[in-house]
Amino acid sequence: MIKKMTIIALTAASMTGCALGPYQPGLVYSNMSAPMDVRDNAVGCSKRGESSMTNILGLIGTGDASIEKAKASAGITKVGSVDVQYTNFLSLFSSSTTTVCGE
Repeated sequence: MIKKMTIIALTAASMTGCALGPYQPGLVYSNMSAPMDVRDNAVGCSKRGESSMTNILGLIGTGDASIEKAKASAGITKVGSVDVQYTNFLSLFSSSTTTVCGE
């Protein structure tokens, strides 16, 4: 009975991948970009700023991938779009870069 319940639980768990969210990281390697919600998309993209952070072994995390840091790096006062690019390798190394486009 326990073996049958374990098989059912594992089967159900393996079928939930699409239900967890729109952006699914890979088990071994991920390199994904995703948009963030921005309220004023009428702003042009004459300036582009970036900010980033890294994590090593899940033990050392450093950097600032905030929207404010990306805005400051390019002197942006009006935000048109925000994208996030995420890279992960076996959870040993990961990085995240926020790109802000605006005026």
